Amino acid sequence: MKINTRFQYLSFVIFIIISSISYCGGIKDYLEKGDESYSKFNNVEAISYYEKALNITADNFEVLLKLVRTYNAAGEEYYEYRKRTEAEYYINKALEFADKLRIKFPDSSAVYSYFAMSNGNIALFKGGKEKIKYANLVEQNAKKSISINPNAYLPYIILGIYYREIAGLSWIERAFANTFWGSVPSGSYEESVSMLKKALAIDPNMIVANYQLAKTYRQMDRGPEEKVLLQKVLILPIRDFRDKFAKEKANKRLNGISK
Repeated sequence: MKINTRFQYLSFVIFIIISSISYCGGIKDYLEKGDESYSKFNNVEAISYYEKALNITADNFEVLLKLVRTYNAAGEEYYEYRKRTEAEYYINKALEFADKLRIKFPDSSAVYSYFAMSNGNIALFKGGKEKIKYANLVEQNAKKSISINPNAYLPYIILGIYYREIAGLSWIERAFANTFWGSVPSGSYEESVSMLKKALAIDPNMIVANYQLAKTYRQMDRGPEEKVLLQKVLILPIRDFRDKFAKEKANKRLNGISK
């Protein structure tokens, strides 16, 4: 009887070990395949692998974070191609997972950055009062991210874009919004420059940050500084799917300036 009991116990331990190895190996394999697809800018394919990892473990931080990142990336890519229906679908999924991340992992700087990004992206598809609600969430969560980790570049880029868009509202748009939808958030071109420069202090060769700063300088009629950054964008290596679009737009803008 004792031998049988020991055998059963040993079999149970072996089963647990094998199951654990299989469990971890499955997640690792799917994450590696997803990362490979993401590095090749195949966002939708990457999502399919991350979703398979999610089916194994629903609450894994790394899996959820990569899903938020890649759903946003897929949505932004479709938006660039003017496929609004697909773009909105993927960004809604990003926001869904970002909210789950924020609840389960409230101490992570990256979580708040991607929650801010997801709200900023979904605001593209909203109007009026809803847009202002999402705009407020962008600023609040990007600042929260910085308060946890001031050395991450993403929240500075998010705030740089956010402040430029707010600053670009005409007084008529601002007055209308204040009257019918509530107070419009504040923001200036100077704040946009400050945030984007902080991102570039962390990573000077990031195409997106250089391009976004060039866009802010354009709004400020600071042509020479804009041109220098656009030229820099053209020679920097592509590291992100967004970089391809930034290079195309920078080249088009430079051709327009030179005419």
